[in-house]
Amino acid sequence: MNNTPGEHKPKKIAVLNGILHGHFTGSVEVVRELYSLGYDVTCYVTEEFADRLNDIPVKKIVYSADVSEVAKRLPPYAPPFAINSFMVGRATYTLIELLQKDETDYDYYIWDCFFDIEEMNKILKIDPSKFTIIYPSFILTDENQFDNIRLVGLQWTSQHYNINLHDFVGLIFTPNKFKKLILTSKFFHLRPEDTDETCYFLGPHIEKRVVDKNFDFKKDVNKKLLFISLGTIFGKDLDFYHQCIEAFRDSDEYQVIMSVGKFVDIEQTFKEIPKNFSIYNYVPQTQLLPDVDVFITHAGFNSTSEGLASGAAMVLVPQAVDQFDVAKVVQKLNAGIALNKHEINITADVIKNAVDSAYARRDEFKAGTKAIMDSFNEAISNRKAIYDEIFA
Repeated sequence: MNNTPGEHKPKKIAVLNGILHGHFTGSVEVVRELYSLGYDVTCYVTEEFADRLNDIPVKKIVYSADVSEVAKRLPPYAPPFAINSFMVGRATYTLIELLQKDETDYDYYIWDCFFDIEEMNKILKIDPSKFTIIYPSFILTDENQFDNIRLVGLQWTSQHYNINLHDFVGLIFTPNKFKKLILTSKFFHLRPEDTDETCYFLGPHIEKRVVDKNFDFKKDVNKKLLFISLGTIFGKDLDFYHQCIEAFRDSDEYQVIMSVGKFVDIEQTFKEIPKNFSIYNYVPQTQLLPDVDVFITHAGFNSTSEGLASGAAMVLVPQAVDQFDVAKVVQKLNAGIALNKHEINITADVIKNAVDSAYARRDEFKAGTKAIMDSFNEAISNRKAIYDEIFA
């Protein structure tokens, strides 16, 4: 795009950023690139993430998707995505209200894939040819991704506007006519041959290593470093953590760092922590990964991309949604070992054997990892051409 003064005004793009960390992380890099290319960008962003746009001089419309009062009323057995359902419902309502009042004549809109834009547009009545959807991961799946329980947080907004908002996870894998910005490469996508001309592959955004001086980890140079994390949403699989402890308890071979997420009470959950274990609610993952020998991950797309970039041998233990597909693709491309809890009982012995095998095969996995990383870099190098085509 050429926005030389006097020639023409820059195209105006509204970006409806993702409301979850994994979705926002990719979209903010796209915002940064579009701004650097001269586009006039306005971001609709939640309070939680607004500060992460401070280094980009774009217009921000900040709103709240806070549902903490709802969270207090949820039973302890509520599924991990329950609170996200209410967040999507509130964000959808708020965006409809804000967009109806926004008189800016945008040339294009980039929507996070959780937003049901066809239903929302029954109220907004925007020219749908202006719409593009951004996806943080795959748009195809081999799993059943639909679950009507996720509609519970959308019901009030649906009733208020007399629309029919769909399951926001299932929506990702529902075919649509819109152009799609997909934050992976075609090579690293499930069934790439089944993607179509609406798909534009941008490659992932891998966050830069940021040093957290409060993280008090010290590596034992005489041991292999094993890092275990199930991510921010699905980190409450307490049985899995206990199986990991049994697998590596007092090991002379492995030093273990385990990140269990902010919802786990470490003191109450782990009564006896082995001397070779350090357990945290939060670990600065990109800071730690360069020192890691084996990474047990839930196969979330961002964590998987960071693991691939770090060169750590990976054991992927998917928990839900697209993670089973991501794990399958990593294993197919010979870049890690996948353990599917729907197919096998993941015991301490299974975990120990998988970690030992991943470490032993680390040189073999390097070739598969390099092929994936090369495809990411190629996709990233094509971004400007893609923006020029879509936002002409």
